Amino acid sequence: MTIKRSHYENAFEAYLALRGIPCVSVEEVRHTAKARSGLKLFDYIVYPSDARACLIDVKGRKSNGVGRDGEPRQKTWVTRADIVGLGEWGAVFGEAYVPAFVFAYRLTASAGRTEELIDTGRYFRFARRTYSFWLVTLDDYIRLQRPLSKRWETVTVGRDAFRGISRPLGAVWPAAPC
Repeated sequence: MTIKRSHYENAFEAYLALRGIPCVSVEEVRHTAKARSGLKLFDYIVYPSDARACLIDVKGRKSNGVGRDGEPRQKTWVTRADIVGLGEWGAVFGEAYVPAFVFAYRLTASAGRTEELIDTGRYFRFARRTYSFWLVTLDDYIRLQRPLSKRWETVTVGRDAFRGISRPLGAVWPAAPC
């Protein structure tokens, strides 16, 4: 079976591998588990060295611009199915696991300043693309979510609120000791 992942997931996995953070992709069981449970499945189980294991749903977003402070966090929407599925899987796995979203922002060429920002450690180059990864726990997201589109069944967290609850992945999960 050929595993198909988005470039966002490939970049996230490469980022973790480079930092020595173990993870398991659940892609191999995605179709079987979804058929049995009816729930949307998350993408990874991540085992940071100094934190609880996490159930991660990667949300890939394109960032058209970066502010003066290098801020890419603009699009913060998820579907209600994302919320329900991640919450249910969190209940199945129990308190030893933290359900969370990783928003993987791909900075477009029009974002500018990407080369100088890569040196800050907040950005990651993979396959000639630049990414920025931000973690937000499901509980924090639910606490501040608001409806976005009834038709598309999406919710969002306002930009300023999202800045308050999301953290750069490198700060949350430091590289594993070698």
